[in-house]
Amino acid sequence: MQNPTNIRKWTELKGIAAVSLDTGKKVGTIEDFYFEPQTSAIYAFQVKTGLFGHHALPLAHIKAIGVDAITFDSEKSLAKEEKGSHLATLPLASVLNQYRVLSEGGTVVGTIGNILLDVVDPTQVRLAGFELAGGLREKLSGHHHMFGANQVASYGHDVIVIPDAVAQTFQ
Repeated sequence: MQNPTNIRKWTELKGIAAVSLDTGKKVGTIEDFYFEPQTSAIYAFQVKTGLFGHHALPLAHIKAIGVDAITFDSEKSLAKEEKGSHLATLPLASVLNQYRVLSEGGTVVGTIGNILLDVVDPTQVRLAGFELAGGLREKLSGHHHMFGANQVASYGHDVIVIPDAVAQTFQ
């Protein structure tokens, strides 16, 4: 899987500023994102707005995803994270970084090291794929095994299952 410019690693986006264009004010930092596992669609970014405060930033309000900040139309666009809402039913991406990757044949092939996001349209960000965590050799070379979100057979409680054919390409 290639890593073109419209594909961004989650580690590049986590921690960047969330800036409201109506006030020009940084309202917080990007902390996490809500996603729909069945469709690979990102629903909203989670913005840390204070010591204990978090708000959701729905993608419909995002104007741009830059190197240093995500800009959005207005502070009024931020939504409270309320129990019982659709948002509360969606998983946060932070859980994925703890997942093991399992082949359909039952072999653990690694753990998730990074999440790849397709950001070509900031209002329709999608999970593009996953990068496996590597050992010293991968860290030194900068090359990690990757697979596309479309290659995921299923998401379990703490595993992502991929077809055996995909898992065999990592050997």
